Order: sequence, then structure tokens, then C-alpha cells
Amino acid sequence: MAKSDRKMLGITVLPEYFQVEGVTQVLDNCQDLAGANAITTSPYVMRIADQGEGQREPPIDAGAGDVRMLERPLWGKRELRVSTSPSFIPNRELYADTCYQPPVADEYTQRDGSVIETALAEMKSRGIRTFFQVQAAIPPGYRVQFSGLRSKDEPKLPWNKKVTNRVASNASLASSDVLNYQIALITDLFQQYPDVEGIRIDWPEYPPYKLDSVFLDFNSQVARFCDNDEAFDELRGLVDKAYQWCHGQLNTNTVIQMTNVEGLKQELRREGLLEGLQHWLQLKQDLVTNYICEIRKAMDSNGFREKLLVPHAFPPPFNKLSGINYSAIAAYSDHIPIKLYTMHWSMIARFYLDQLATANPLVEESTLVNAIFSLLKISDDIAPPRIIDVKYPGPDEPQLPTTETQKEKISIAQQEAGDTPIAALVHGYGPVDEFARRFETAYSSTQSFVWVNRYCYLGDEKLRVMGDLCNGK
Repeated sequence: MAKSDRKMLGITVLPEYFQVEGVTQVLDNCQDLAGANAITTSPYVMRIADQGEGQREPPIDAGAGDVRMLERPLWGKRELRVSTSPSFIPNRELYADTCYQPPVADEYTQRDGSVIETALAEMKSRGIRTFFQVQAAIPPGYRVQFSGLRSKDEPKLPWNKKVTNRVASNASLASSDVLNYQIALITDLFQQYPDVEGIRIDWPEYPPYKLDSVFLDFNSQVARFCDNDEAFDELRGLVDKAYQWCHGQLNTNTVIQMTNVEGLKQELRREGLLEGLQHWLQLKQDLVTNYICEIRKAMDSNGFREKLLVPHAFPPPFNKLSGINYSAIAAYSDHIPIKLYTMHWSMIARFYLDQLATANPLVEESTLVNAIFSLLKISDDIAPPRIIDVKYPGPDEPQLPTTETQKEKISIAQQEAGDTPIAALVHGYGPVDEFARRFETAYSSTQSFVWVNRYCYLGDEKLRVMGDLCNGK
């Protein structure tokens, strides 16, 4: 499969902005102000939710992101409750092999759905590359907040324990129903919207936002990826032991030893956990790689060999926990955008710290913070001494200083991905000057291969910053 070799500056523009600002105005802003040559949108239309319904826009990030507000208002509001409808009438015959079915087209589909075709047609006429973004494993897949996942397909902690402490509502990647739905959805979209060049799948992995999510996935369907049931049970027992160890058996001296990867390995080896955990992480990689591979194979066999598959990925070292192996998925990917969402890095660290500190109250606080910052590699600066100082930044607050950290993550990912380009997936949230630094770092470190998420956080000043940097001003 040929890889993208052009410079790319892409922006994720979700459909509500075509509805509210108008297609031409949005494309003028992205192309003329920012210099974008690619746009990703999604196959739905939005409306203000009825009383007591819908989800918050922007997403609340498990409560930590309730400080986020839209920079570009929707229907005059910077935060609101919204509902969605598909922008097309699904071909239900495609979904015969899965228990999951697409949402039913409704009056809002009829009223507003054509805005997507209009936007795609105008993008094509302007020479802008076109992509759809869908959730990789959250049926129906149009928006991250709207999940119709069935309990049988939920990822599980060891011994079939339900995980309630997580952010992402992703399915088990071992589920045939979820995979078949995803294949049907992508096929449907390419048939309905032939102008779309490629599909970006979000979270084709196990997003490790909270500590419990790191210990997934032991859904019974995962057993078929093991040699036999006994091997699966052995892994479940070992990972459960590791979970118990870090929930009550840590002490300050142990955590001091664990402030780097080699020290962590040494402690795990001492506990008799290292080899088994390595096997388990490989199993997680197998699940992720198989899922992406099967989607690519289905695209090819269904007549869409020329269409691009673009899986999003967590950056190093988060990818070791999420199951993404850049080298393994490179063969199936046109390019791999790695998420440089630095406000999420501090959020993840805080989630881990709160859980570990509660479970291990005798561990010195500054030692624990230092270990998490060091292992996750999330800042250019030394770790703060207190957990309370690790927080989700407000919209006008600077995020963690990460210029060198981001360069290192991009470099590691590119080395592992080989000839498949790594794109920087930058988040627009945050102050203008701080966003400018992050964007410049991403643009220069990837030979001008950047996606920006998303238009709702990109006021005109940020768009001009992007254009100026790309034009060398």
C-alpha cells in the first residue's frame, strides 16, 4: 500500500460547524487562515438536546475536563447538551453479521444530512483531502460520548470483573460483533460517500486513561487469542496478582526503585510478575494488531483498496499500555497520528496518582509523583512535590512544558513505524501562545505532517498562527 508522501496539515471539523457557520465559511477559515490541505469530519448531524437528554459538548473527560469550553460557539453557546442523528440512511443489509445496528435515520437526517455531501463536494473542488473519523470500537461509532455497547462485549478485569473506573467506553477488541459492525460501518460510509479518501479510527486500542484500564482485557472472548484456556487462566491470575500488588503492597523504597523502566522491571521480576506481564502485554498487542488488520483486509476485499486507513494511537510510552505496536500496525496504515494531547497527560497522571495514593497511603507523596512523571515521560520539568499540583489545566492555563518530550515521543514512534509516516495529532485546547509552541514543535518534528483536533477550539487567532508558521512568517 502506498503511503502518503505529501505534506499534510489537517483539521478535524465535526459536522455541527458546517451546520452552524456554513460550509463555505468553515472551509475559508481552514484553508485561507490556517493553510489546511486536509479535513476530517464525521457522518452525523447535531442538534441541541431536549431537556434531560443528550451529552455535554465539549466532552467532559470523566469530570476532569469540565473546565473546557468551546472557543467557537455552537448555536450561541460555549457549552451545551447535544444529540445526534446519522447524516445518511444506512444500508442495513451490510450489518447482517453483527448484533449492533446503526442508528435509524430520522427527521434531522432528512433536514440536515445533506450538509456532509455538500461539505465533501466543496472540499474536493478546493483540492482539500477528505477523511471521516469514527470510533474504532464504540458502536454506533459516530461520537465518543454515544455508546450502545452491550455488556457481553465490555472489556473485563481479571476473573471477569467489570471495570467501572474508566474514561473510554471502548469494547473488547476480541468481540466479533464489534469488529463486524466496524467493517459494515466503514463499508457503508465508503459506499455512501465515494469522495471520502480515507477513514480515521479513534481508539483502536485500550485507552489507558485510568489505572484500571491498564489491566484490561480479560473478556472471555479474549481466550481464543491464547494457546488454550489454561494459558488464559494463568494470565488472569498473574495480572490479578499484579493489580493487588500495586493496590496496597507498595512502599516508598519500592517506588523509589521504580522511577525508571529498568527499575520497574527489577521490582516486577522480584515479585515474580515480569515474564507473565510481558506475555500479557504481547497478548494486548495481538488483539489491537488483529483488529486493525481485519479492518484493512475487509476494506481491500470490499473494493476499497485505494481508500486510506488511519488508526490513531497513544504516544510512547502510553502505547505499551494501550496495546499499540507501531511496527506491527504500520503495514495496514497509511499514516499513524499519535495523540499529543498534553492536557490529557496531566489528567492521566492525576488519575493514577489518586488511585495509587489511596491504595498505598504509606508511600511518600513526592516519591509517587516523581515515579509516575518519570515512567510516563510527560514533562520537560521535574515533577511537582504534591499530587494536588497535578491537574487538568483550565483553558487559559499553560499545559505541562513538553517541547523536548514531544520531540522524543515523535522520534521513538517514527523509528518503530519505519516507512509509515507518523503524524502529530495536536489538540487545539489551551492559550494561543502555548498552542503555537506545541503546533510548531509538532510541525517541525514530523516534516510537516500534522492533524489538529479540533476546530471547536481553534479561534481565528489560532488559525492564523497555524498559517503563519506553515508559511514561515
